[in-house]
Amino acid sequence: MDELEPRRPNFLKAAFFNVYNLSLLGGAGLAAIATNDWLIGVGALALEALWLVLGPDLKPFQRSVTEAARKEREKAEQARIEQLLGELTGRDYQRAKALEELKKEIERDIANNPTFSAVLLRTELEKLGQLYQSFVKLAAACQKSEAYLGSVSDKELTRQLEAQQALERNHSDAALVELAKKNAQVLQKRLDAVRDIRMFLQRARGQMNLIENSVRLLRDQALTMTSPSQLTEQLDGLLTSVDAVSQSVKDTDAILSGRFDPVAPISSGEADVVASADRDQVR
Repeated sequence: MDELEPRRPNFLKAAFFNVYNLSLLGGAGLAAIATNDWLIGVGALALEALWLVLGPDLKPFQRSVTEAARKEREKAEQARIEQLLGELTGRDYQRAKALEELKKEIERDIANNPTFSAVLLRTELEKLGQLYQSFVKLAAACQKSEAYLGSVSDKELTRQLEAQQALERNHSDAALVELAKKNAQVLQKRLDAVRDIRMFLQRARGQMNLIENSVRLLRDQALTMTSPSQLTEQLDGLLTSVDAVSQSVKDTDAILSGRFDPVAPISSGEADVVASADRDQVR
């Protein structure tokens, strides 16, 4: 899902910086200094080398490191979701909190459904948690997009674009024509960005509605499901549809955080050229 193929942990680094390894290594070093017996230090270094060669490949150690990394990622992701939730306002905040309550109710009902094993329960509840997180991320992205769209005017961007294009067509100064061309390119990119953000906003709002309605349906079905596959199929289908829009969240963030080159203002002389070009077109 989202962002997010977990990277393989660095087992060698984990083996060295393991708290037990550092404690034993430090203790051996202090003992060697205190007793002035450097054989202790040599022996500790030899054991350390052996551990760093063999330890990272031990399956139990790898499982322990992988699990610790997973918990750390989940903790960081949860903190991020809490931050995004705190930034939501109005209806979006209310919807997110209501969805969180629905999630808790489903978790409770599924836990009381004897058809679900403990292993399956954990897997499916993780998927349910992913849906809730996706809803919060989409809501935050929508509010950010709406704030941006409220600060720009399609008409004004189009007017500026047409003015720069008129300068490019009708002015004889090569430097001014080149500047107008660059400004026109920037303005066109901004207009394209506004179009893309509007399209994303429609898709994201639709996806939020789908998540919300589907979770409510799961809430209705949680106690009466006769097969765990029913839950798996519904959650997997939802996660698949969310994935495509989640990529759009990253794309939209990239657009909103991008920096456009400034559009040079039109001087009075240049404005006369634009006005003259406009009059010629009217004639």
